[in-house]
Amino acid sequence: MKRILILLIACALLAPAVFAAEGLEGVYDCVGSNPGGSGQYRGTVTIARNGDNYNVTWNIGTQVYLGIGILQGDTFSVGYTDAKKSWYGVVVYKVDGKKLTGVWAMPGNAKNGKETLTRR
Repeated sequence: MKRILILLIACALLAPAVFAAEGLEGVYDCVGSNPGGSGQYRGTVTIARNGDNYNVTWNIGTQVYLGIGILQGDTFSVGYTDAKKSWYGVVVYKVDGKKLTGVWAMPGNAKNGKETLTRR
């Protein structure tokens, strides 16, 4: 029993390191809620490395959103805009294994939305 517990603890501690070694690059399923919980959405997110940064593309229904992200430890911060670049926002994710859990904001809204990305 003690060996199993030690193995489980070691796996939990190594999971972020394995994810970091793989990098964030890939396609993710996206599930989110609008600010104040006023409706949910689903889509896909593609993350591609670009030197020290990451290009991020959300496909939510017929809408496309574009972003640039920076990974610092287990925090992934992304500034984003719509395809027409008519507005902007920011999302901050906590990287946890193959899942990113985030909170997002945009001008004109005093509440935040929530979003979870799960690697396919």
